[in-house]
Amino acid sequence: MGYFELALALLFLLAVLDLSVGVSNDAVNFLNSAIGSRVASRQVILIVAGFGVLAGSLFSSGIMEVARSGIFNPELFTFADVMVIFLAVMLADVLLLDLFNTLGLPTSTTVSIVFELLGASVAVALFLVLSNPDAGSVLDYVNTHRAIIIISGIGLSIVVAFAVGTLVQFFSRMLFTFQEQNHTSAIRVGWSAIAFTVISFFLLVKGLKGASFVLPETSAFIYENAVPVTLVMLGVWSVVMWVLNRIGVNVLAIVVFGGTFSLALAFASNDLVNFIGVPLAGLSSWQAWTASGLAPDQLTMEALSGPVQGNTLILLAAGGVMVVTLWLSSKARSVTQTEVSLGRQDDGAERFKPGPVSRSIVRSVVATGDAASRAVPKQWRVGLASRFAREKASSFDLNQPAFDTLRASVNLTVASILIVFATSMKLPLSTTFVSFMVAMGTSLADRAWGRDSAVYRVAGVFSVVSGWFVTAAVAFLMAFAFASLIRNFGGPAVVVLVALAAAALAHSHRYHARRTAMDRAIDRASPERLDKTSITLRQHFADSLVKNGDVVDKVITALVKRKRKTAKKLHASLQADVLATHDTENEFVRRLDKVKPKVEPWLMRQLDVLACERDLLQSATTLAEFASEHVLNEHTPPTDGVTESLQRLKQLFRNAFADLAGDKVKPKKRASTIPVHDISTELDTLTSRILEDLYSGERSARNTTLLLGIALEMRDMQRELQRAASWQ
Repeated sequence: MGYFELALALLFLLAVLDLSVGVSNDAVNFLNSAIGSRVASRQVILIVAGFGVLAGSLFSSGIMEVARSGIFNPELFTFADVMVIFLAVMLADVLLLDLFNTLGLPTSTTVSIVFELLGASVAVALFLVLSNPDAGSVLDYVNTHRAIIIISGIGLSIVVAFAVGTLVQFFSRMLFTFQEQNHTSAIRVGWSAIAFTVISFFLLVKGLKGASFVLPETSAFIYENAVPVTLVMLGVWSVVMWVLNRIGVNVLAIVVFGGTFSLALAFASNDLVNFIGVPLAGLSSWQAWTASGLAPDQLTMEALSGPVQGNTLILLAAGGVMVVTLWLSSKARSVTQTEVSLGRQDDGAERFKPGPVSRSIVRSVVATGDAASRAVPKQWRVGLASRFAREKASSFDLNQPAFDTLRASVNLTVASILIVFATSMKLPLSTTFVSFMVAMGTSLADRAWGRDSAVYRVAGVFSVVSGWFVTAAVAFLMAFAFASLIRNFGGPAVVVLVALAAAALAHSHRYHARRTAMDRAIDRASPERLDKTSITLRQHFADSLVKNGDVVDKVITALVKRKRKTAKKLHASLQADVLATHDTENEFVRRLDKVKPKVEPWLMRQLDVLACERDLLQSATTLAEFASEHVLNEHTPPTDGVTESLQRLKQLFRNAFADLAGDKVKPKKRASTIPVHDISTELDTLTSRILEDLYSGERSARNTTLLLGIALEMRDMQRELQRAASWQ
């Protein structure tokens, strides 16, 4: 098997990975409304979405041109050139999407693939232009016009989707209210019929546009007779919803299921090209090259300019990979949870930290709202407040929905309308952008962003939106760099890049597993399973103890042996753990007002465990910070006496942490087995030796300050160890 055959095989292997990370990212587009409203179990929702994905994968045969000729002009590149482009694009796409999935942030797979193709094409074109003065300009090789249109479409869709989602949800809530007793049959049936009509029309226009069995004449007929077709569907769905409502079916839930299926189908039929379009283009290129009999650097790729129909078996296999990923990927849950948590109706642990921009926006909106409320007659304010009044949850219900089926149906309906409208006007947009911003607009209209949560939600929206634009820049630069390396160094560069990609994927998997461990423990918490949850949290605390012991060991080693890399990495890795533990504490506090009296003492005990864990992590973080400053700033190493005490303390702390972590289920009073006295005595010795060095003039005040800070943080750790050892 030659180099290009191996490259083609690698493209398809990367396609499988790309399908996995891609659907993990885009699952938020069609899962968030159903999962957030809990219309059914997650398994049922995934079955509905899975059928939509499988159907959509079969309808995507007519959209493969974007990877072949939509971004670059293939007739100006040789077979060897396009294989460099395709390899660079797939490597960059897998890494970029996996990064966003690990962070739990939704991004646009369309933007990523477009700018990766653009970056790799520019890199290869640059080499061609520099090596041949007659080759023309780099701009002749690429289609920058399309990239500019996509970016402008993104900005417009963000604003429009948020504004329309806010307005539609406001008037929908005014009509329905939060009180289910006010939802009359006429309102429910009428709204459901309208919503299902919009979703059905969306399915016809957007979801099936790439299907081979949908003739151009049929599509033209639908466009030309949009009004009659819509009225007929409205009449049919009005009758269907009336019948379903009469037999006791929740018609709003039916709308959510229909919208989930429709958006899943549209995602697969239109976005599948983002994941397998490049490998299929590579396959077409290879077939054209083998048939030509020319050298790889002699055959230009005019063959990619023609239309193409995807292989049905390949499309179906790709759909199967996406369905399996939906069921198995924990990262898909993280991305979905980000949007659901930003739009949830109740309070909770906020993931995003506010900054000056989010604070100023909230402050301005609050001031404007206060001024507007004074201008509105009191009777109107009272009436409006009554339409948005909600009953406070009084039970320990961890499975309550993030929002109701009304908002879920608005999310799906408005997103469908906007996507259909943009498609009919041939305007570029991303289903991710539209779905996310509509969901944020509806949550704002539903007053989900209260005074105590608004600044965090705004910060989250800005983080996601800014991430979309970062995607374009990072995708371009990564693909440019990868294409440059492969173009210059060939096979060895591919091997190195694949190895680095594998290492990065493995690291992100471990990071994601650690970040979600406590979330899973909280999700399993319930009054009926207190003992099991306590065991889970104690095990997590035991793991934290082991990690703290390892940190103390590495801090002292880095300080004594002047290991700069170790000191630098320690501080950065610990900060995320401190924030995660703090968020977990907030989540337990949030649940205190919803628990039964017998559960409250249990929750308070868990808070005590979490507080101890947070304090230990904070001390470990400060230790790492002091050691990092001491080593990286090239301060004079500790004297022999101080080093001797540090080495002794390293062993004592290692034994203490290991002893406490030994019983992971029910820690008992084990103070007698913890060498507390030895640690205290050795800390006194360490402090005396540090001060002696200062008094003798052997060490400066700054050096002494850092070492004393390390000693004080160790003393704080000692107190926390005593506290943990005292638990019954």
